[in-house]
Amino acid sequence: MEFTKKQIQPGVVVLEMTGSIRIGPNCQQIEQAVEDLIRHHETRVIFDFSGVPFIDSSGMGTLVRCLAKLKKLGGTLRLSGVKGMVEGVLKLTQIDRVIEIYPTATEASRDFPPVPNP
Repeated sequence: MEFTKKQIQPGVVVLEMTGSIRIGPNCQQIEQAVEDLIRHHETRVIFDFSGVPFIDSSGMGTLVRCLAKLKKLGGTLRLSGVKGMVEGVLKLTQIDRVIEIYPTATEASRDFPPVPNP
């Protein structure tokens, strides 16, 4: 699992992910990345899954935990580039009803609610 962090617009961060999201170190890496963003007051986050071919149930739980942490601070999590098996699992588990999914990170970055004042 590899990450590339990009600021797509002020206050919106994209984490481009490459590789499978499975139980163990992969999930821990994602949660650690979100914790780091939160420490830097970055709470509007997009996970770009264009390079993610597989996600297991632990990965799904990680997504929900990350969303909960961000929402608690007035932020949110969006997904982009979801396709294939990952898209099927998100729909089957209805996580797509909880976390908004967009075709691209650029589309996902539009219309974010304003950042709350700390």
